[in-house]
Amino acid sequence: MRLLLLLLLLGLARSQAQERAPQRPVPPRVLDPISIHPPEPALPANAGLPVDVNHYENPLLLFQGEPNGLTTDEEPSPDLLSPISPYLPGEPEPEDGTESPPTPDELRLRSIGMKVVASVVSVRVWDEFGTQLAGGIGCFVTRSGIILTDTGLVHPEIAEKIDYITITGADGSNHKIRGFYVADLINGVTLLQSENTETTPLELSPAADLRTEQACHVLAISEKRGLVLADARVQVDSALTGLGWLNLRGKDSPGAVGSPVLSESGKVIAIIGMQVPLKSWMNFALPSDAAALELRKPRAQLQPLSQLPKTPKLRQVASDPEFINAFETLQQRRVDSAMRKLVTLTRKYPRSAECWALLGLSATYLGAAPEALNCQRKAVALDPKAGLYWHQLAFAKMRDKAGVNPDNTEDREALELATEQRPSDSLAWFLLASRCVRDGDFGSADDALKRIMLLTPDNAQAHYLNAYVRSRLKDYPGAQAAISQSLKLNSGYSEAWFFQGLLFDKNGNPNEAAKAYRNTVRLRPAHPQAWKSLAYALKKSGQATEAREAFLEHQKRSAGKESLKTDQAKQARN
Repeated sequence: MRLLLLLLLLGLARSQAQERAPQRPVPPRVLDPISIHPPEPALPANAGLPVDVNHYENPLLLFQGEPNGLTTDEEPSPDLLSPISPYLPGEPEPEDGTESPPTPDELRLRSIGMKVVASVVSVRVWDEFGTQLAGGIGCFVTRSGIILTDTGLVHPEIAEKIDYITITGADGSNHKIRGFYVADLINGVTLLQSENTETTPLELSPAADLRTEQACHVLAISEKRGLVLADARVQVDSALTGLGWLNLRGKDSPGAVGSPVLSESGKVIAIIGMQVPLKSWMNFALPSDAAALELRKPRAQLQPLSQLPKTPKLRQVASDPEFINAFETLQQRRVDSAMRKLVTLTRKYPRSAECWALLGLSATYLGAAPEALNCQRKAVALDPKAGLYWHQLAFAKMRDKAGVNPDNTEDREALELATEQRPSDSLAWFLLASRCVRDGDFGSADDALKRIMLLTPDNAQAHYLNAYVRSRLKDYPGAQAAISQSLKLNSGYSEAWFFQGLLFDKNGNPNEAAKAYRNTVRLRPAHPQAWKSLAYALKKSGQATEAREAFLEHQKRSAGKESLKTDQAKQARN
C-alpha cells in the first residue's frame, strides 16, 4: 500500500492509476511535474569569443583552473562539539596551564548548560527483542519525573512494536519509563513518566514572541561527550503552509526529535518535531504553549506503553475520504481547491509525509516555490527513505529563485539522496549531473552520466551534457562521439549543433564547424554566439564574403538586443 501511494503521488504508475479510475484520466502534469523534460542545459557562461580570429580559441573547451571538489565531510556530529564541561565524567582535570581559557561564547554556553544539564535526557524506544525503534531527546518538566518529548518518537507506525523505553541522563544514569500521560500527534506533546521521581525540571516559556528571528540554543545528547549545546536561530514560519511550525536553523548540532529549544535564559520555548537530514540542516519545531497547557490541566491517569495511540497509520491516512477527495481534486487540476483541502489535511495529519508531499505539489503548480520547498522539507523529514520526496525537494529547491541562500548545496544533497533511494530514477541522475557541472565537479558529473547512459541510452540531452563533461576532462574524441550521438538522437537540438561546431573549431576543421553553426542559426536564429562563431569559421575557411554577411547579422542582432535593453532600462526608470 505504501509503495502504491508513493507511485500514485507522482504519477510513476500512470497506467495503474487509470485502471483504478478510468473515468478520470490522470493529467500527467498534475501527477508528475518532475518528469517533464527540463530545459536544455546551458553551458557555463563565458566572456565570449575573442575578436582576433588569428588567435581564436574555443572558450568553452579551455579548462580554466581546477574543478571545485565538494567536501566529503559527514553531517555535523554532536561528538565534535564542545561539551558543557571540557572534561568527561570521571576524568581528572588537567593541571593548570594545559588548557586554554574558555572564550566568552564558551562561558555563556556553559552557564546555560549548567542550568539544564540535570534536566535533559536521551530517549530510546525498544521492541521486545531489544531492537531500537526510535531515538531522540526529552527533558524533565516536573519534579516528579515527567518527561516532555515529541510524539514522533512513539508514532502510531511503531506503537504496536514498542515494548519499553529507556532514558539516559547527561551524567550517564539510566532509567526506564513507567508509562505515559499524553501522546498527541496534532500538537506533538508527549508526556512520559520516568521511574526516577526526584528530578530537576526545566521551565517552559509559552507565548514567546517568535514572529521575528530570535537567538536560541539546541540541546542534544552525545554518546561520547554527554550533553552538548549549540547556538541556533528560531522563527515562526509565516508561510501559508507553515501551519504553526517554527523554522530552526544553525551551524552546529541539529539536535534530535524531542530536543528542547532554549531561550537565552534557559527556558524551553519549543520542541523539535521534525529534522531534515541534510548537512545544511534545518529543523521544524513546535512552540511550548501546548505542553504548558497540558501541564496545567488536571493530571490524566498514567497509562501503560501498550496503550499508546496506534492510529492513524499510513494506510488509514491514504484511505481517508478527505485524502482521496483532495487527491482527485488535484488530478482534475483544480489546484486552488486541492490546496485548501490539503492544508486542512496537514492540520489533521501533521506527521503524514504523504499529505505534505501532495501539498508541496499543489504549491509547485501554483508557482509558489518557497511554499513547495517548505512542504517537501517536511515530507523528507518524516520519511527520509522515500526517494520520490527527495526528488521533489530538489526540484522545489531549483525552482526557488528567491531563496535566502541560493548558493547552498541543499538541491545537490537532495538529488544525491534521491538517486541513492531510487537508483533507477534517470531524471534525478540527469539533474545531479547538471548540478555537478555547475559546481565544476566533472568527475562526479561523469559518474552520474554513466548511470544515465545505462538507464536511458537514447537521452539526447544526456549525451550533449556528456560531450561537455568529456571536453572539460580533455577527452576530445569522447566529446565528439557524445555530441554525434546526441545529434543522431535529436537532429533539431540547436545547442548540440553549436557545441559540435566548437569541437570542429578546436580540431582545426573550420569547414565542418561552419556547417554546424549554420544548422544552429537555422534552428535558433537568435543564438547569442552562433552568428559570430559562424563568421570566424567562414573567414578561416577562406569564405570572406559569407563571413562578412554572418558578422553583419551578428552585429544587427546584437544591436537589437542592446536597443531592447536600453528601452527596458528607460521603462524601469520611468
